[in-house]
Amino acid sequence: MLTKVFSITGEKFSSFIADENALKFSSATTHTVEAFSLEFAKKLTLAKRLEIKYDSIKSIKKEDSEKNIVIKYKGLMGLQGEYVFTFNDTTDYETFFAFFVKERYFTRIHEILTPFKAVRKYLIELVITISITIFSYYQAISIANGTADEGTTAQIQRFNYFVGLLGDKGVIAIGSLISCFLLYKIWKRYLNPPNQLSLLPPNT
Repeated sequence: MLTKVFSITGEKFSSFIADENALKFSSATTHTVEAFSLEFAKKLTLAKRLEIKYDSIKSIKKEDSEKNIVIKYKGLMGLQGEYVFTFNDTTDYETFFAFFVKERYFTRIHEILTPFKAVRKYLIELVITISITIFSYYQAISIANGTADEGTTAQIQRFNYFVGLLGDKGVIAIGSLISCFLLYKIWKRYLNPPNQLSLLPPNT
């Protein structure tokens, strides 16, 4: 167990502790492990919380050129969860890694990614971007022609409003910009795959 509250930047959460059984993330502002634990245990609170048990962690990864730490874990109903964050204090990175190696018996691996591994995530994002762009393009045409389904939920109505505001040309322009950026990332990472630090749980 680490006797400190780690300050982080990440979606929904601003700090976490590493106790005997799990990593506990919270959006509440606390400065001691005791205060954090008391806040985390409250049943009625506005703070957002996430608990990742050590035995549910599948991997912890960080690329040398990036600040992001990516934790992949087994979530509810066996589905894979993922949480990404950065430490506000750069000295916390090594403290965090050493804790998992020395106290949780994780294996530390430093490797150069293969070109495919380096671009896999961005290839998936490119395919998703192209699919959304094509769908939005035809939706924009339908909205302009007055044949689009108005939608029964607020999310669909907001989507239709945004697509209608952009129009078919605007949708293509934004989709093309995002696709070009992803293609640039793919090309750059394929030619020069980054080094990656991985922490893998015992008996992996």
